[in-house]
Amino acid sequence: MNEKFLNPVPFEYYGDNVRWFIATVIDASPPLGFEGRVKIRIHGLHSHETYLLPQQDLPWAQCVLPTTEGGVSGIGKSPKLQSNSLVFGMFMDGKHSQTPIVLGSLPHIEFPTIIQTEQTQEDIGDDSKPENVFSRFTSLFKPKDIGIDNDNNKKRISEKVRNQRLKTAVRFFINLGYTEKQSITLTAGLFITSKLVTNTEGNKKGIGGFTGSRFVDLVNFSPAFSKFDKQLEFVAYELRGKKANANILILQSDKIEGKDNLAEIVTKYYLENTQSGVKDEVEGKAIEILEGIGG
Repeated sequence: MNEKFLNPVPFEYYGDNVRWFIATVIDASPPLGFEGRVKIRIHGLHSHETYLLPQQDLPWAQCVLPTTEGGVSGIGKSPKLQSNSLVFGMFMDGKHSQTPIVLGSLPHIEFPTIIQTEQTQEDIGDDSKPENVFSRFTSLFKPKDIGIDNDNNKKRISEKVRNQRLKTAVRFFINLGYTEKQSITLTAGLFITSKLVTNTEGNKKGIGGFTGSRFVDLVNFSPAFSKFDKQLEFVAYELRGKKANANILILQSDKIEGKDNLAEIVTKYYLENTQSGVKDEVEGKAIEILEGIGG
């Protein structure tokens, strides 16, 4: 007898084909009948462009609570997740991926949105401008401005300035919580892209070779967008915003060489550079930096 007739419920519902995900909570105030759920946008599955996938079409995911709660209607606590929380979960229907369940949240640091950074005045005073709040936050992580020629927006910089900018970038990413190899590879990617020149003329602009909407975002990010430290901040800002998928992949790896290494991730997913040989250049530069600091 055919076994499929003995199993009316698809076997993947029993966990044989588990698919996990990381998502951002879009709405933590469910309507009547959806209590205890959160609306999520799943990284790598749901486009972050709302015109392609409107918020109203996103799924309401159930949330797992600890066994210390009642677990029945009206008894125990409800999830306390907030909008923009980063969550981890799995699909209860396996490869069909239509029934998500949230298992927990991932601590992360929130930066102001582009809209917030464009805001010029707050009711409670000038010091509360989002741009100033962001600067106060990143000031905790930025190395001191020593020898980076921060105001130089020319097409050429000296080797001394370039080397100092390289060291400053590595320290900046390490201070933000990235590992040494992750920090070095991010810096190597920027180095191969621009030689750490902040010039905003030409097709590819700034240390990240920003083009199109990414350059518009950089300009909106700060009036001082041509400065080296502001462009570094913008890289961190992108990694926690529109480039969150790249950030997740970077955080999941800590190898410079080999398959699916950091150089490949940074080049393909953050720099968006698919030109032949660029990944190898980034990898080579990362190894050079690592060896230079005795790694």
